[in-house]
Amino acid sequence: SGLGDNDIANVVPDSWQEGKEYFKSPRLGFSKGEIVVAFRSDGSRRFGKIIQDYGEQTYDILVDRSGGDGEGQFRTERAAAIGKIATGRSLQEEERASQETTVRALKKQRKDVVAKAQVGQKIPDDWLMNKDVAFSPTSFFKSNEFVVVANPDGSLCFGTVKKANGDGTLEVQVSGSKKKIFFAGSLGKILI
Repeated sequence: SGLGDNDIANVVPDSWQEGKEYFKSPRLGFSKGEIVVAFRSDGSRRFGKIIQDYGEQTYDILVDRSGGDGEGQFRTERAAAIGKIATGRSLQEEERASQETTVRALKKQRKDVVAKAQVGQKIPDDWLMNKDVAFSPTSFFKSNEFVVVANPDGSLCFGTVKKANGDGTLEVQVSGSKKKIFFAGSLGKILI
């Protein structure tokens, strides 16, 4: 798009139209540093820059250059209220690319959690079934794979597959030296 930091706070040309030069959709994602169309309360449109991604489709946009990067005036907006500058792709292609980027970022976050996880440690409170962890009788697990196990109290913790038994059960390390036998369907597959 050829736009950069020098364009922040500049008025978007009147000729720019939604659906041509920029897109708006709650399904679009934005990257830190991306130049976007910001909509002002007075109805004007100005160029802004994404300076923070809070997840949940919420971003901080720098809308004033004064004072240098990050020190100018910024506002927090939901994705649906931000204009994504067109790059030659259709809205559907932009949405698909945003979804793929989001999925990749979430997988990386889960990988980072698993890399630091200890056997027996509770899984993060914000992990969701079928988004971060999936339970399925058809799941396949490898030796030493990190998995999610349900404790008798219903809490979910990390475990490590030690070996697959030939009968559809797996031996899983659930704490220090403690191992238990689980059916594949009662182990959570971490979606990474």
